[in-house]
Amino acid sequence: MNEVEKLTEITITANGSSYKVKDGEPLNDFLKKLDFDPALVVVERNLEALTPAERENVRLKEGDRLEIVRIVAGG
Repeated sequence: MNEVEKLTEITITANGSSYKVKDGEPLNDFLKKLDFDPALVVVERNLEALTPAERENVRLKEGDRLEIVRIVAGG
């Protein structure tokens, strides 16, 4: 990893675990890296629930705290 990459790496928390990601990484890309289908999850960022439309525009920032819940259908 070169110096420029180190400078752009940030730490976020998702479901209680810390992750190193690139500053400004799209939220949906991060979800896919964790094997979540963005269409099948509900995401809360920094205590605010995100709509699917909002989620498409979110870029991750240092210190972001995410809660990700998989949507499950059932009876």
